[in-house]
Amino acid sequence: MIESTQVDGATGLQGFFKVTLPLVKPGVISTGLLCFVFAWNEFVFGVSLTYTDSSTMPVFMASFMTQEGLFWGKMSAVATSAVLPSVILGWFTQKQLVQGLTMGAVKG
Repeated sequence: MIESTQVDGATGLQGFFKVTLPLVKPGVISTGLLCFVFAWNEFVFGVSLTYTDSSTMPVFMASFMTQEGLFWGKMSAVATSAVLPSVILGWFTQKQLVQGLTMGAVKG
């Protein structure tokens, strides 16, 4: 495809930005979103590496489970603020996410 744009008179950079980038955009966006979600929800590394000095959101949520019981109000507030960025990002990239996830399964 890039060679056909060069035959039509476009430079290599124009072929990349007008042909290649629009073709790979859904895959790149869905990969980025999935990497963001997996990194955001990583609990084990957060507990083992930063439990005493600083903590990630899931580790901070786990601190509300004490011997006195669960602090449901605080835990719900932190859980909402932990999930909200992923949900908002998913809403904005929903079209590209669906295209990127189904692109490998469909030929043509």
